[in-house]
Amino acid sequence: MLIKILFTLLVIVGVLLFFRNKSEIKAKPDTEKTTKASATRSLSTRTISYLMLAVLIAISALIFVLNHHDENRIVNIRVIADSGTLTDYQARHKTIKGRQFETLDGKLITLGESDRIEMVTP
Repeated sequence: MLIKILFTLLVIVGVLLFFRNKSEIKAKPDTEKTTKASATRSLSTRTISYLMLAVLIAISALIFVLNHHDENRIVNIRVIADSGTLTDYQARHKTIKGRQFETLDGKLITLGESDRIEMVTP
């Protein structure tokens, strides 16, 4: 949640810097010669905008990679039946949907109301 808020704030700041830079360029009269200080300032704003864009893209890529890694991790599932028998399975985290999951070898397992499960990441 915190990452989403920070990401949104970075996007807002980037857009503000972008439009501020555009308005500065339009506000300058055509006859006025640009001084070195104003050119440096404009370049600095543009550089900051590009750096923020690069940071946003890097953060987005990192979030995607971490989410993909978390969804594809293998989980050991131990099903304890009502009679007390234990059955062990392995499944990817993304295939677990409530009381149903798909094992690594493609079997679709649906658990009954009386079955208990224990999930452990190896």
